[in-house]
Amino acid sequence: RRGSSREACERGSAGTSWALSSAKGFNINRLAELLSEDAYSKSAIIDVLTAHRKRLNIRQLLAQVYFLQPAEKAAVFRLVDDIVTVELVPDLLSRIDGKDPVVKMHLINTLSRFETPEVHKALQEALKDPNKLVRQSALACLSRMKGTVDVRIIAALLLDPDVDVINKAIDVMIHLNHPETVKHLVAAMKSENEFSRRAAVEVLNEIGTTSSIKFLLEAVADEDWWVRSRASDALARIGGERVVDAVIELIKDKDENIRRAAIEILNSCGDKRAVDQLMEATKDKDWWVSERAADALAGIGDKRAVPAILKMLERNDKSLPVAITALGRLGDASLLPKIAAFLKRPEKEVRVAAIESLASLTDEANSEAVRAHIQQASDGQDDTVLRAASRAMQKLDGRAAGVSGRYTQSTAGMTAAATATPSSMPMPGRAAAAESATIMPPTAATSTTLLLDDVDIGSVTAKTQGVQSLDITALQPGDMIEGRYKFIQKIGKGAFGTVVLVEDTVVDDRLILKFLNPNVASDEEMMKRFVHELRYSRKITHKNVIRIYDFLYIGGSYAISMEYFPSHTLGTEIANEKPMPTDKALRFAVDICTGMQIAHQQGIIHRDLKPANILIDDSGLLKIVDFGVAAAAKSGDTQLTKTGYVIGSPKYMAPEQILGKKVDERADIYSLGVILYEMLAGQPPYSRGDHMAVMYQHVQGKAAPLAELNKKLPATLTAIVEKAMAVDKTKRYGDMDSFRSALEHELARS
Repeated sequence: RRGSSREACERGSAGTSWALSSAKGFNINRLAELLSEDAYSKSAIIDVLTAHRKRLNIRQLLAQVYFLQPAEKAAVFRLVDDIVTVELVPDLLSRIDGKDPVVKMHLINTLSRFETPEVHKALQEALKDPNKLVRQSALACLSRMKGTVDVRIIAALLLDPDVDVINKAIDVMIHLNHPETVKHLVAAMKSENEFSRRAAVEVLNEIGTTSSIKFLLEAVADEDWWVRSRASDALARIGGERVVDAVIELIKDKDENIRRAAIEILNSCGDKRAVDQLMEATKDKDWWVSERAADALAGIGDKRAVPAILKMLERNDKSLPVAITALGRLGDASLLPKIAAFLKRPEKEVRVAAIESLASLTDEANSEAVRAHIQQASDGQDDTVLRAASRAMQKLDGRAAGVSGRYTQSTAGMTAAATATPSSMPMPGRAAAAESATIMPPTAATSTTLLLDDVDIGSVTAKTQGVQSLDITALQPGDMIEGRYKFIQKIGKGAFGTVVLVEDTVVDDRLILKFLNPNVASDEEMMKRFVHELRYSRKITHKNVIRIYDFLYIGGSYAISMEYFPSHTLGTEIANEKPMPTDKALRFAVDICTGMQIAHQQGIIHRDLKPANILIDDSGLLKIVDFGVAAAAKSGDTQLTKTGYVIGSPKYMAPEQILGKKVDERADIYSLGVILYEMLAGQPPYSRGDHMAVMYQHVQGKAAPLAELNKKLPATLTAIVEKAMAVDKTKRYGDMDSFRSALEHELARS
């Protein structure tokens, strides 16, 4: 029987191996040549070779290793490691440029035993290898070796697309502790890749000094504000003792830009060790530095800072609103008279800050008097002051009713005047002498930026109940939304929301607002998805991905603000059912791979890649948009919500997504494969019938061969598309990086 025959073969092979291992009168190197022939047991041959390793010709043995499976290659190299000598190093070096990445990895590990200049040079060259496993092996070996390593090459790996390579590069740079390390971190700090910026800061946290961090801040100070902001943001969010201690010293630097960057970092990281220096910084001649110092002190919450911030009120400069706001967070009712005095200031920002601080500082004894002062200050004022007053009144109402900090932020135009207005603020602790103010109920809504890490989804969805929302359909060009956003035009409307183009008059720039539809905003599960979108997607800062900014509450509706990118969709490029030029399709696909690889590194799966979500401008720059249905990759939820929303578009959905199974990065790879098929064929692989029929066709996986629809395509390219579109996700590319590599290779051939 077949099973018995197999057992007999195995026993025969084992017996032969034992006999040859004991024998001596044969050519062991001739036996090594049999490794390239399938008819012989590789493991048995390796056992015999191991027994006679002292007689082996390593050059002949290495010539056969390319025919073996990975486990067999590892066994051969264990044998090589036992007998290799320095005389064989030149031969090993001659093979390191081969095409087999597994062999290259083993060669690197073997060579790392020899501390010669030639080996160091070869291993540093291997750091540029296109295969990430080879780069990882070279890095690991260099970190163990004692010779000199070019820190510039290691620093360049902080920009590597592979996170594991970046992490190993961090370890090597810390191990080297080269005196010029910091100057080579500048490129990483300027990178759009969040991981690269974080990596640079990790190195700084281990080996950085005040002078080195100052150098870094000076280096990025010459770039645009976005680079400075992201560099400071990276330093702040990772922090660490070395970074914080160094930055504390830089608050006193002569260079205004350095002081600004330092104060911004401390503002973000909120380290209590900086309180004394921040208090001193409130005296800075640069109003921006003093303002951010006050803001940082308010965030830290140390009441020792109150006297220093009170001194800022005497400066009467642009920092005044922030100083008043900080006192509202740090002070107590004893400050009410000082704050109330600013209600009469002509500057709108100062009055708004005073109103908000009064509401925060008021105690029960002074509540009615504060109401009257706020009412008087808002009477006849513009919408901004009215909304601030309305929020303050609601806060006071909530406190009086015993509500602990959470209140509905629907707001009102304040149309009623106070029945009595006191001439002065009563001293704290004494009974209020003022008569009560009469306030009309709320009728309009304020604009609020929500803190994503603190969002209570239940309270978010509750806000939409019974609140009159902004009528987006009635907006006309030039209409102001919440006194800040000037409406330009409606961009589009989908199942999840309405997209409009506005001008943010505060920063004088255009942006996109995506207002969530009421049925979405009232669905707690769907709102969780959108909160996921912002928590994760706004971390992506890459040229091929649309930037997402904030989650806003505007006009009784929730909206997502994002980058405005004048462009057209990829769908408009795929017109008239004609194939797109091959090189153009490949370039677009490579850009999509690049952007999605960055998203996947952040743990985000798009789930709805389609031509409509790919934007292209007139210069050919491509950006991916609408991570509205994205969630953390580890969440593993399916394509249907409890309310029946379909997550994804039937023409481009992966089979496992359609079947409700757990999805990962390979679902996006499938969708991109479908998009590439459509670009090259002029039509999608599945489109006949209704949505259910199309989804069923994806599960069946019987698309017309791409080669039949476009006979000009090379077989190598159609094979790439077929692999990306495999129904079995284990047969697709493992990640966007490998998919992109295949496409780039094909593009180079075209």
